[in-house]
Amino acid sequence: MAAKAVNNYRLVDTTLYVTLEPCIMCMGAIIHARIKRVVFGAGDPKWGAAVSLYRLADDTRLNHHPEIVSGILEEQTRHLIKDFFIHKRSI
Repeated sequence: MAAKAVNNYRLVDTTLYVTLEPCIMCMGAIIHARIKRVVFGAGDPKWGAAVSLYRLADDTRLNHHPEIVSGILEEQTRHLIKDFFIHKRSI
């Protein structure tokens, strides 16, 4: 939707706010889209590709390096995600 709004798949000078640390596939899309900054709350030690398991934004072999800001409202976002999946499993 964002790419459609700016009429370009590259989202230059944008900031992506998410609750959970992006996975490998998401970081690939973020890098490809040239998103400037990624801000997230909870890290993901099992799948995280921004700071926890991998650090794709720091990989010098890639042509774009988004700024990573982590730990913003970490406890609140962790609870939000946990509650979401508890609810989802109960449906």
